[in-house]
Order: sequence, then C-alpha cells, then structure tokens
Amino acid sequence: KKMDLVCFLYMLEHLSRVARVIKTPGGNALLVGVGGSGRQSCSRLACFLADCNVFQIEIARGYDQVAFREDLKKLLIGAGGKGEKTVFLFSDSQIKSEGFVEDLNNLLNTGEVPNLFAPDERVQVCEMVRAAARQEGKAPEGTPNQLY
Repeated sequence: KKMDLVCFLYMLEHLSRVARVIKTPGGNALLVGVGGSGRQSCSRLACFLADCNVFQIEIARGYDQVAFREDLKKLLIGAGGKGEKTVFLFSDSQIKSEGFVEDLNNLLNTGEVPNLFAPDERVQVCEMVRAAARQEGKAPEGTPNQLY
C-alpha cells in the first residue's frame, strides 16, 4: 500500500525505534500520541522495512467479541502456525468492548488467550508447530502441553 509521507528527523528517530522493536523476537510496543501524528504510518513503514505482514482488524457494524476472537485466531495461526512474520496493529478507535483489551492483555502477559481455541482446533495448531518446536528444542517429546 503506497503512502505519501513527509520524513523529518523526529519521525526517522521514531521509525528506527519501532523497527528495532518489530525486529526483536516477541517484541511489542505501545505507541502513544495525538490523532494524526503518524503512529500507524510509522508502524506500517517499519513493518515494510522488517519484511513483516501487517494484521489489522476491520470494525464493521455487528463486530463483537466473537468476531474479534476469530480474528485473533487467524492472527495466531498465521504468526505461530505458519511462521509468518506479522505485526498486529490495533488502535484505540478499534476498542468496541472491554473484552478486546482483556484478550490483548492476556496475550501480551501470558502468550495465550484463555479458551480461544476449541480442543480440536488446539490439536491442529499443535500439529502446525510440532516440527519447528522440536527443531528449536522447545518441545523435545512433542507433547501437547509442550507444544502449546
């Protein structure tokens, strides 16, 4: 997606910070500023520099907690199961329910969202990551608890 940007020293400093966080394994950042200050543009450009996909939810009429959790499933399967380098871009205007913030808080603090995947979906996710987890030595026996 093409962006028309005005680059200045302060923006480039922020870009380098955001790019460094994005390139860090498991890195996450909270960008704070007034509306229209370029947080999303800076993040998108940093994702391009780091060769990462940008995942952003699209709020529509009727978008609720169930739809948000389905989007989180897509995000986690792509990033974890398929190994795609992905950045989840989420702005304050997309908070339609307090549950959105709770789920993101759980994801950042514990690495999972409780009860996000049904048992059969959980098995599929475990199978997707089995080879990579064994190769990295994180799941030597490959048990479901080690994989999850």
